[in-house]
Amino acid sequence: MSWSETPKVFRRLGLLAVLALVPTTLGGCGFTPVYGTRGAATAPVQQLAQVQIDPIPERTGQVLRNKLIDRFYENGRPADANYRLVVNLAAAEEGLGIRKDATATRARLTVQASYELIEAKTGKVAYRTFSRAVVSYNLLEAQYATLVAQQDAYERALTELAEDVRTRLALFFMRDPGSQPS
Repeated sequence: MSWSETPKVFRRLGLLAVLALVPTTLGGCGFTPVYGTRGAATAPVQQLAQVQIDPIPERTGQVLRNKLIDRFYENGRPADANYRLVVNLAAAEEGLGIRKDATATRARLTVQASYELIEAKTGKVAYRTFSRAVVSYNLLEAQYATLVAQQDAYERALTELAEDVRTRLALFFMRDPGSQPS
């Protein structure tokens, strides 16, 4: 080994040492995956299965509720849930890309869900927040094509909202895996 190769060897050894230390430092700082399969890491999944999702008004609410049901209940709905999830949904559309004749060529859809996690036994609000999804779609000359693009935009926004609601509630349960309604 020549002197010119020595720095390369030290760099490689240093890189290997750093890579070996990363997993141990993450474990030492309390990092655990939310959807893990060992011990307390499964608590969020089990707790999500104990949330009753109240009906949400209108068609978009029904679609969001079905997406939440798909994400919360792996083994069927709970017979006696510990929590209720109450969701209020609002949507707004805004024209973008305005032409000279004042018609829009693109639309932005903003869907916002405010929701509360309520303890079933006490009626106490355990967690309250909101999620927002913003998507856009083309406004085309063909009315049917625009309708399909709009429906797809709603589908994408509601999927994004369902994922965000699940993640936020899982993190809430992760903070205190033993949390049970009082």
